[in-house]
Amino acid sequence: MDIKSLDSRLSVTAQPQLDELEQLAAQGFRTILSNRPRGESEDQPDPDALKSKAESLGMVWHQIPVKPGEYAQGDIDEFGRILGESPEPVLGFCRSGKRVTHLWALSQAVHRPVPELIEAAQSAGYDLEPLRERLERQASQAARRS
Repeated sequence: MDIKSLDSRLSVTAQPQLDELEQLAAQGFRTILSNRPRGESEDQPDPDALKSKAESLGMVWHQIPVKPGEYAQGDIDEFGRILGESPEPVLGFCRSGKRVTHLWALSQAVHRPVPELIEAAQSAGYDLEPLRERLERQASQAARRS
């Protein structure tokens, strides 16, 4: 499992398998956040089995299923809320980690400079440049609301 840190609270990885959850618990992860819709691929582990196993290991489980590139504001807000309220550290996953990274950046654009988010994602191996305009809109909308 290739786990990358996005910030002090959140790390990201591709889809873990059921037997890898014990390793994640041993590494100290306290919350698991899935961004995969059920049945996205034939080789995808059963989300209910993953949730049950994670909870049996003392981890909190959250799920915000989104399709690649389809991030509603409600999903972004929920991601930010979960990240802010859940026991740390948090591990987010989807098929490749890209959706987690996108939702993280979109939820954090209201709190952190966009270039900082892009750099953090780049360090973890994810390119946010295609999302830059939307990140800047998120940041400016938040500034107008405050």
